Amino acid sequence: MNKVYGSFIFFFYFIKYPLVIGLPISYFYLDMQNNWILDILWFISSLLIINDWFFYQSRCDCKPKNK
Repeated sequence: MNKVYGSFIFFFYFIKYPLVIGLPISYFYLDMQNNWILDILWFISSLLIINDWFFYQSRCDCKPKNK
């Protein structure tokens, strides 16, 4: 199960921006047929991008606490 979880993290870390930018271009300009699996991946990727933009402040500052 850890390998599956790690592959999803790896996939969405590197693929979310090209997918969100490239899929609408493929649909509107390259006349690609509608694919519901890519639509779901596009939706998840866009939610992850929104999460990265708006909740950036809640990340750890990674400073040692005992100094």
